[in-house]
Amino acid sequence: MRVAAAVLIVALAVGSAAHAQTPPPTDDALAARLAAAAEVADQNRRSEALNAEVNAKNREVEARNAAKRAAFDKAMADYQATLAAQEAAKARDQAGYAKALADWNAAVAVCKAGDVGKCAKPAAAGKAAAP
Repeated sequence: MRVAAAVLIVALAVGSAAHAQTPPPTDDALAARLAAAAEVADQNRRSEALNAEVNAKNREVEARNAAKRAAFDKAMADYQATLAAQEAAKARDQAGYAKALADWNAAVAVCKAGDVGKCAKPAAAGKAAAP
């Protein structure tokens, strides 16, 4: 027990000696710490201001891009609608042509079968029949 007490006393003496050896900071050291802290605070303030400016610019660019994307999407939808209308017109024209061709082929078959009334030359579009 006496050894433990002696070790404890020596440890406290060494610890307090090490603590006693650290001098308090000088005024210049404190001023340097305060200046460094002030510089860091100023850098943080400027950095936050710059970040806010950059973020605002990024939002403007994103809004402009979104508007252009919406315009592009609308143009593409209009283009697709135009293509669909053209395809529908093409299908109507082809169906009309197919019907006219089928009617003509039927008239030719009837004419060849002997019905001469069906053998008449069809009137050209826009021309009146001869009297």
